Amino acid sequence: MRPDRTHSKRMAWARVAVLVVISACLVGCGFKLRGQMVLPDQLQTLSIETSDRTTPFVQALVGQLRANGVSLVDANRGDASVLRIDNQRLRRQALTISQDARVREYVLHLDVSYRLEGPDGERLIADQRVRLSREYQFDEQAILGGSREEEFLGEDLSRAMAVQVMRQLAAATESSP
Repeated sequence: MRPDRTHSKRMAWARVAVLVVISACLVGCGFKLRGQMVLPDQLQTLSIETSDRTTPFVQALVGQLRANGVSLVDANRGDASVLRIDNQRLRRQALTISQDARVREYVLHLDVSYRLEGPDGERLIADQRVRLSREYQFDEQAILGGSREEEFLGEDLSRAMAVQVMRQLAAATESSP
């Protein structure tokens, strides 16, 4: 009975040692889990100005900002930086057309342009234009599934765009004085 208990203790210590080594390697190489980003103080209070707050992109961006501890306020507060979303457009374009002139594949493009101003009106980030795209196959026999797929891809593009804008905000404001 004794040798089995000793063997299981050694195995437990070996597992702990392996986990410690793996953790040290991951931390040493700069690996970070996705999720919260470190945003500078000038982004902790933010106002978003856009023509349409109900789009999936704006909703995803608001969710990302809140998840990262940003306090969203009205535009007329003087102590908040202002994220101005000048354009956000989701459009579909035919990608592949068959010999019988039927569309077989589409590409969805989400274009967003924005800029960031500090509380004093100073431009922290000049006009930025970002485009993300996703391709999908279209089957006219399954038209309902195709429209649902397009809707799903549009939402996915919106979430990916929100993450992209967050990264750009974090990187650009990190490097500004």
